Amino acid sequence: MDKYHNHFHITKHLHLRNFLHNEYNDLVIADTFRLLAISMVSLFIPIFLLNSSFSILEVAFMELGVFVGAILFHFLTLKFLNAFGGVKRVMIWSYVIYILMYLALRYTDFLVAGFGKVIFLIIIAVLDVSASCFYWTTHHVYFFKSTKSRNAGKKLGILLSVPTIAGISSPFLGSILIDNFSFHTTFLVSAILMIIASSALFFSRDIKTEIDMSLKKSFNFHNPRTNIIFFIQGLGYAAVGFIWPILLFLFSIELISMGFLYLFSNIVYAAISYFGGKKTDNDHSNLIGRVGAVGHGFSMIFRALSTTILAMTAFQTMGGFFGGLVHIAIDADFFRNSHKDMANAIMCREIYMNLGRAFLVFILIILLFYFPVRQVFIGALIFSGFLTFILSILIKARPNNEEIECCE
Repeated sequence: MDKYHNHFHITKHLHLRNFLHNEYNDLVIADTFRLLAISMVSLFIPIFLLNSSFSILEVAFMELGVFVGAILFHFLTLKFLNAFGGVKRVMIWSYVIYILMYLALRYTDFLVAGFGKVIFLIIIAVLDVSASCFYWTTHHVYFFKSTKSRNAGKKLGILLSVPTIAGISSPFLGSILIDNFSFHTTFLVSAILMIIASSALFFSRDIKTEIDMSLKKSFNFHNPRTNIIFFIQGLGYAAVGFIWPILLFLFSIELISMGFLYLFSNIVYAAISYFGGKKTDNDHSNLIGRVGAVGHGFSMIFRALSTTILAMTAFQTMGGFFGGLVHIAIDADFFRNSHKDMANAIMCREIYMNLGRAFLVFILIILLFYFPVRQVFIGALIFSGFLTFILSILIKARPNNEEIECCE
């Protein structure tokens, strides 16, 4: 066995140069380290702000600003992508901005004392939205340019599952670092991981591409079904990525217990993303998307109604399973059918996903003025679950090689 493993490692290193000079492989490596950094802290940033004397309304308004601003930032990034230096250069800038954001969070007390709470939240929001939009815009273009339509599902499955496998324990490790050291130490560790992530993108050539974008095509008014799918998908992301962690905090769940919850759901999500991606390439069936939508909707509702850590763990793991199904079905279909007009397709997706996120947070803010905080967050998660059911009706099979309608 030792001899075999030695031979395996020699062979692997002989081919390492070719591996690193492949654009898709570089993206997988960079995504892996990025997810390690993001997963370690992103779950806990709203909680950190709440523990730093910011109110729930202040944090919610910041999130609303991020989601609304994301539409403009995505447009500007796509419009001036080549002027900014190309896909990989802009992606590297996203890592640099993430590092600046973590350092700003590291020195929260100093910045708040110098500029005040409102200016500090604006700084964090601008850094967050610019880093996120730079990353996701270039990520989508990078993926389009390094894959073919026929294997988009498989490649997307790998791209989702491999970083998730590597980052399975990141929220748990982040919670341990926070509990045993501090938030500040965790922010520094995440910044270091971001530096490593950016270095992976230097091995292969940069990517430049023609960007032909029309706002009329991007808004896609003639195809409301696709727009509503993206809207509900974005709303669901806000529900599980913003509403749910704060609800756990309101339930007085310890940080280590939160990390433990995500440990199980990430394992399931990684497996489902990989095998589900291959399945979507084999038969282009969206049955898994419909099943995933129903199951994911129920997982949100059950999470909102859970009263024990065991139930929360079970239903979050359920969300990892069914959420993986619905997202791999929607996203694989998007990447498979958008190669011919990727700029308008990307912009269409980002417009309606961010409108969905902003809509949920806007409703949350209004309700916070009139109802108790915990009840509002429970209601928001239940509402998101019921809306997710609608995806099971909207997701339908698309013939092979049919471009999505917003890109015609």
